Amino acid sequence: MMLKISQILEPIYSDPNVKMVALYKIDGEPVFIKVNAPKAELMSTLYWLEEQIKDLLHYIFNKNLDEASFKFSNIRVIMYPVSRTIVLSVMVSEDASLYKLEIDIATACKELEEILK
Repeated sequence: MMLKISQILEPIYSDPNVKMVALYKIDGEPVFIKVNAPKAELMSTLYWLEEQIKDLLHYIFNKNLDEASFKFSNIRVIMYPVSRTIVLSVMVSEDASLYKLEIDIATACKELEEILK
């Protein structure tokens, strides 16, 4: 299943502006993570995300949000619910073009929803 998830998310993490792509369970446990930047560059954001993931996911699912996004200096974190228990998190440079990325993410969410049922 990890190979299939990796193939589905490949168009997203192959974008040079994407710093990280991750799938999290609602309890905050990571299912899949691909980091495309030096970890030192992302450490503070990753620590914050790890500490906040449960509350953020609870808020996303209980408020039925299509997405939630946060900006930390020059990095934007966007979270998209895939199912009632899984969320896709994408960390991207603030100067990235979001149009193609949003299309890739919407496609990936639909494909992930199918295989994670």
